[in-house]
Amino acid sequence: MQMNHRFQVGLAALATCLAGQPALAQQSSPAQLSSDLSGDIIVTARRQSERLQDVPISIIAIDGDTLNERNVKTLNDLPAVAAGLSVQNTASNRNDTTFSIRGQGQTFGQNSPGVVTYFADVPDFGKQFFDLENVQVLKGPQGTLFGRNTTGGAVLFVPRKPGNEFSGYVIGRLGSYDRHDLEFAMGGALIPDQLMVRLSGQILRRDGFTKNLFDNSRTDNERKTSFRASVVIQPFEWLENYFIYQYTHINEAGSGAAIAGFTPASLNPNIAPLEGQLTTYLAEQLARGPRTINVNFPLGNGLKSKGFVNTTTAKINDNISVKNIFSRRLFKQKTDYDIDGTPLPILDVSNPYQSDFNIERTEEVQLHGEFGMLTGTIGYYDEYFKSPPSVGFDTVQYVLVPFGGPIRAFAIGNSKNTSKAGYAQFDLRPTDGLTLTAGIRRTKDFRSSTSATTLVPFPGVEIPLGGATVSGTFKATTWNLNALYEINRDINVYASVRKGYKSGGFNSTALNPADRFFAPETVTDYEIGLKSQWQLGGWQLRANVDLFYDDYKNIQRFVNLNTTPASTVTRNAAAGKIKGVDVDLVVKPVKWFDVAVKYTYLDAKYDSYTDPSLGDLSNSRFPNSPKHQLNVTPRITLPIPESLGNVTATANIYYQSLIAFDPVNRFNGNPIAALSVPGSIAPSYTKIDLRLDWRRIAGSGFSAAVFARNVTDKDYIVGGNNQLPTQFGTVAYLYGEPRMFGVEGRFEF
Repeated sequence: MQMNHRFQVGLAALATCLAGQPALAQQSSPAQLSSDLSGDIIVTARRQSERLQDVPISIIAIDGDTLNERNVKTLNDLPAVAAGLSVQNTASNRNDTTFSIRGQGQTFGQNSPGVVTYFADVPDFGKQFFDLENVQVLKGPQGTLFGRNTTGGAVLFVPRKPGNEFSGYVIGRLGSYDRHDLEFAMGGALIPDQLMVRLSGQILRRDGFTKNLFDNSRTDNERKTSFRASVVIQPFEWLENYFIYQYTHINEAGSGAAIAGFTPASLNPNIAPLEGQLTTYLAEQLARGPRTINVNFPLGNGLKSKGFVNTTTAKINDNISVKNIFSRRLFKQKTDYDIDGTPLPILDVSNPYQSDFNIERTEEVQLHGEFGMLTGTIGYYDEYFKSPPSVGFDTVQYVLVPFGGPIRAFAIGNSKNTSKAGYAQFDLRPTDGLTLTAGIRRTKDFRSSTSATTLVPFPGVEIPLGGATVSGTFKATTWNLNALYEINRDINVYASVRKGYKSGGFNSTALNPADRFFAPETVTDYEIGLKSQWQLGGWQLRANVDLFYDDYKNIQRFVNLNTTPASTVTRNAAAGKIKGVDVDLVVKPVKWFDVAVKYTYLDAKYDSYTDPSLGDLSNSRFPNSPKHQLNVTPRITLPIPESLGNVTATANIYYQSLIAFDPVNRFNGNPIAALSVPGSIAPSYTKIDLRLDWRRIAGSGFSAAVFARNVTDKDYIVGGNNQLPTQFGTVAYLYGEPRMFGVEGRFEF
């Protein structure tokens, strides 16, 4: 284990000082959402605070302390505590993650996700992963209250809100690959009940775990700096303004994707002479393993992001309240990566920082009312996005003509998107125990894009390949109907039917006008479920089960056209059915032991799926949709005197069955389609994390922990670039983090 000496000495000094001090104003820890059965879990899955057991959808909620206890430090770790959520990285950037739930997400070539992330009720507002109240994973279409592109679900990040009590914490973390992290938060009332503030931040530093032999550099490092400031102003009892400002800067050495295969039969004639070198480089890479690569292109990725969320809530009377949520975010990013994963300049890409920031702005107004047995929310949503002109460079050698040097291709483009929607949802309680819910939303999306591509075979020689400006408007109505019956306070059953919508779009570089646009995709979801908590003798038990069936139409897929030169576009190429079950189980047989089990079974099949070049692909697996996902988290609380603190040992075990990264991953007798199969399927794996916590040592505010991540040092694939069926003929994989150890010190006040 490598450690930064100065950081280690500083942490030790801090621990020595703080451990001997009494806790002046210790902040009480929130209830353990996943393991403590003694209290209610409060979620905001329907844009208001409710008990999790009363929400008629499949939902997993994990509070900030539980995330830390289970070693959940990044977005890639979320599936380990939320079965049914699948995360995939692009091979170009570990920070570029896409979520999938129930077979619906974002696939290559699409701009629209199928699962949307929310931070403080604002979509796609960054993903700061510290000082969180909780994370909520909502499964199934959320099209009424959360809007478009939530056909699969939504992931909510809820930051901790300033309160009256002055409290906070400081965390220092040391570990493998010279990890040295610092995280802090502090806040309280400047004027009790009227002016509350909270400041928090996170600084992450770690050396890269992948070595590049080409230039003796290291990739896959971590270098992130984030800060957040929150202010609550409540001049009157009926009026509150909650303001959040956040800033993030990432500057890292890129992602080390390694070549994993190539197909000579698909190589462009001008690349074919490289077959011998590719054979050698592939053999060398397989012998080295994924932690040492050999790529010629300088790697790197960066992000600069800043923005604010302002939420104003006014209570008109005891029954009616109005909320306005306004946000604005500016960001720019860069990515440099080697798609082929070799020292050859076959396909290298550079996307430098844009000249200016991307701009995102949202505004949402909600009117909430409670009138006896009827409650409801009416809302209006307005979103605006604009990207400045950006330039991306590709280095492509031997592809079109056998020039002596690399062909430089650069593309320039910008886009503008808007979305407007009105919605309403009402709950009716006609009798004790029965709640009927109906909701509807009407959405109008406008999207426009301008792009152009130019080849530069020699310095000073430019060959325009053309470009286009395209725009389109897409409209949809989404809705939900459900019924929940409360047998008693601890047992609820429910049934629901919901319709979701993912926005259409366009292929700005398509040569055929018929391929310029593709339509929205829709899903109709049917569910029944049970939510229950039990006391059986001395045993405590929570058992939530949800069965679902989805009818998925106009599925957007990237397809290969029979054109010269070869080209690809997004089309509504498929339709399918998805069914499965979600299980969330917590058992506490004795005071000192509990275990949480989460399991998702997913059966996703196409009714039809046709590619113009590859033919019938209806036997393919849905991308990023494992059939089985299982989390098992046993926890032991050591029986020591309370005056000494609280000691727990936790194991987090995650299993995922094999997964397809690309839509094209099986074939029905088509030998061309077979080329893509070796690069499309990632094998199953099991990942184990361990952690030992000693909280509030000897009654102080100091806590300590030791942890191990991926203790078996399993090599597992988290993303890839599959070019096997194209003229480039290679596939490169990106692997998850290796085994890492660490220690952590925390002081709460």
